[in-house]
Amino acid sequence: MDEFTITVVHTTSGKEVKLAVESSFTVNSVLEVLAESLQLKDRFVLATSENKILDSGISLADAGIKEDAQLLLMPDPTGG
Repeated sequence: MDEFTITVVHTTSGKEVKLAVESSFTVNSVLEVLAESLQLKDRFVLATSENKILDSGISLADAGIKEDAQLLLMPDPTGG
């Protein structure tokens, strides 16, 4: 079990959230935790600091997400 911390920046509010995650977590599972904790109503996506949207079905390890990574939580540009 390789737990590490990432920071997620909510792009519409500017709020930063630190999360303890594991490399085996999927992007979607992180989105679910964020939706619950931030009470999100709309669809959101996670993106890298370079604005590359992450596929919701892949693991954090496969996305190259490591300790102290900063991700962006943004409204889904494809709509709901």
